[in-house]
Amino acid sequence: CDDVRQHVPPGPPPPPPALRRTLGAALAPRRPPALLARRAATTKTTTGIVGLPVDPHARETLIALNEQLLDEIKQVPEGAEYRKSVEATCNYRLKCLRENEDEATLEELIGMGQLEELIESQTEELGVLRMYVAEEMWKVIAELDTPEVKLD
Repeated sequence: CDDVRQHVPPGPPPPPPALRRTLGAALAPRRPPALLARRAATTKTTTGIVGLPVDPHARETLIALNEQLLDEIKQVPEGAEYRKSVEATCNYRLKCLRENEDEATLEELIGMGQLEELIESQTEELGVLRMYVAEEMWKVIAELDTPEVKLD
């Protein structure tokens, strides 16, 4: 049986690793940006922070956490400063998360460290919010906000 496959000469050899790192940006146009972003997210093996594991779906996790915070903050009266602050923060973060897929870009835009750190922070904020609602803290703050004790 004769081999009827054609011999296809190999393409140029890849550049050495050091040159690939240097030319990374120049080589990027060969791959779609969305593929590069997904690839970068899946190759992260550590956060570099002891006890804080990598979340391979950090962006999606943060979208869900911010949506949950926005839903639960509705239990707080509209005029409460805490509600205004949480809503503004979550809406900004959701805008960033929905408009960008690249982890490094998101981390820079949000400015709170790695996405995994933000997940931890948002999870803790949910706990604070639930305590705030359970204890009706907006009433306590309103009581303290008197002419004698001005909270500003």
